[in-house]
Amino acid sequence: MELVDLIGKTPMIEVDGVYLKLEYLNPSGSHKDRIALYMLRDAQEKGLKKGDYVVEYTSGNTGIAVTWISRILGFKPVIVVPESISPQKISIIKLLGGEVRTISGDENGEKYAQELANELGGIYLAQSRNLANFQAHYETTAPEILSQAEDVECFVMGVGTGGTLYGVGKYLKERKGVKNFMLVPRGSVLQQELMGKKEEDEEILEGFSYHSFDDLIKKTIEEKIVDELRVVSAEQAKEGMRMLFKLGIPAGATAGANYYYARKIREERGCKVVTLIPDLIYKYPKIMEEL
Repeated sequence: MELVDLIGKTPMIEVDGVYLKLEYLNPSGSHKDRIALYMLRDAQEKGLKKGDYVVEYTSGNTGIAVTWISRILGFKPVIVVPESISPQKISIIKLLGGEVRTISGDENGEKYAQELANELGGIYLAQSRNLANFQAHYETTAPEILSQAEDVECFVMGVGTGGTLYGVGKYLKERKGVKNFMLVPRGSVLQQELMGKKEEDEEILEGFSYHSFDDLIKKTIEEKIVDELRVVSAEQAKEGMRMLFKLGIPAGATAGANYYYARKIREERGCKVVTLIPDLIYKYPKIMEEL
């Protein structure tokens, strides 16, 4: 067995009709291990060789996963991050052997990452439009969910790149007619682009608040994978985190948002709901102090 063989097959627990898939138990601490492995394997098939540079633009968890797996497979990871991400994530990336490039909020991260990859003679993974992102969840996460919760009726997920919702949502809808709920952060660019308005809110939802209406999100809309959009506030995410803490799960803000709305939809619809607990709060000490 190799280290990457430990990715996936994460457990699931049920709490009052809400199924929680514990993705933080992946080796590098989040569900992004799945997509990093798929994207890197895909890049290998397209010619990526040991010693080549791998560049990714990310708010942290994908960068951690890409760095960890790249080092195992013999690539040189360079991670481009927005200046707003937690310093703990940057420290983890560096400790794993990745190089970090930080950009300001008004810079185009994808453009910078692509130009950097060209300059280094490497590859830009581009998670927000990389179909391997979708395939990882369609081929691994979703089948695991269905094997663990055969009676699932609703799936709830905060959307960042859209890969998780697209992959899991598509699979579950095709096989079980599951209703998919997309969570959009209040005050985000995505809220403006999808709903024509941008409400003010505290920006704590690192990981899915800075993304725009990218390719994979568009596919979830175009293919009618999404049944409903819900706007999630910072305070709702914090409340979800507090509830998870009481269950003994010290989850991050995205997980808090997921759990808060999974419970809400369970109460509204009476359906069996699945959501993910993507990572833990330890990477976000500032948020932890505010709970």
